[in-house]
Amino acid sequence: MNDTLVHAADEGPVRVITMTGTPRRGNPMSAQLARALLEAIDDASRAPDVKCLVLLGTPSHFCVGADLTEVAQMRAVDAVTSGWLDNLDTIRRCPKPILAGVRGHAVGGGFELAMYCDLIVAAEDARFALPETGIGVIPGQGGAQRLAALAGRAIAADLVLTGRSLSGLEALAHGVVARAVPSAQVVDETIAVATAIAARSAPAVAFAREVLFEATEGPLRQSLRIERLLAAVVLDTQEARQRIGNFLSRSN
Repeated sequence: MNDTLVHAADEGPVRVITMTGTPRRGNPMSAQLARALLEAIDDASRAPDVKCLVLLGTPSHFCVGADLTEVAQMRAVDAVTSGWLDNLDTIRRCPKPILAGVRGHAVGGGFELAMYCDLIVAAEDARFALPETGIGVIPGQGGAQRLAALAGRAIAADLVLTGRSLSGLEALAHGVVARAVPSAQVVDETIAVATAIAARSAPAVAFAREVLFEATEGPLRQSLRIERLLAAVVLDTQEARQRIGNFLSRSN
């Protein structure tokens, strides 16, 4: 595991995995960061003393989503054949519960990453957004579909089509996050929830997770395949190329 990008430490039976904000403070999901993150999750899933996982970012950024410097170089066929949008499925296959502790911004793929976890503990002033249409692309990791399932179609359409964000308190009200606390309490609260889960029967928790996944995501699998194909195809549009390029120019 690359300890520069992702740091892992145990708090009793809980493995805390932190995206460090290195080399870029927003934790853009580069291929390198994705590999380090998934390796850390795999290590935790095989550690017998670890019963639950917590995923954190920095105080200001959980994750800002796909690394656009990489996306700008990608073509649709490459996105499909490389499995670019399949990586986070590994989180759903983790045999142990994963909790996201979100402070600051969870944007695009970063919001999707949080929604891949079993539940989210958020800072009251955290910001959740799916702004992809503003740069000519669409959410490709199930964000629109999971958000619609959690908060309803109206809220999902509002965020996806307008790009507006939800605060942690709004996300709690809409059922997107499980708990919202002051930012300074997010880490301790998320670890406390994970510790409580770890104290329960491991087989019962595992079976309960399967029931929850089946109830909420059984019909989702085919829809995700269509979403990923469309998210890849839109990369080849002139509009996407121009808007991504403009965004990167403003960011430099």
